[in-house]
Formats: sequence, C-alpha cells, structure tokens
Amino acid sequence: MTEEIRARGFPASKERVERLMRENGIRARHKKRYKVTMDSKHKLPVAENLLARNFAPTAPNQVFTSDITYI
Repeated sequence: MTEEIRARGFPASKERVERLMRENGIRARHKKRYKVTMDSKHKLPVAENLLARNFAPTAPNQVFTSDITYI
C-alpha cells in the first residue's frame, strides 16, 4: 500500500499508512491457507492399472492416454 501511494506522488511512510488504514478500518487481505483436497489413505476401490507402464505398444490403437494437468 505504501509503495502504491508513493508511486502516485504522495509522501507516505509505512507508519503513516498503517495508522490511516487502522483509523479507517481498512485491513489487508491475506492469501488463503493451503487446504488438503485429497485423501490418499481411503478405503475405496482403486482402478486396475491396465497399461502397466507399457509405453511402447506393438501396434496402433492399443493404448490411449490423456492429460489431466488442468484439474
């Protein structure tokens, strides 16, 4: 906040900005904490590994893959 005020041409120290923010009820927004979204120790059935790390099939149309890195 202090850097932004200075960049706009107003003189401001860190202490002054802190005081003005406190007097006006302005608070900084914090980043969200990391939340675990996956439980790898579940008791649910896991799909069978049909590929078995065979990345060199002997003929076309034997193995199909996809990429889910966007999730």
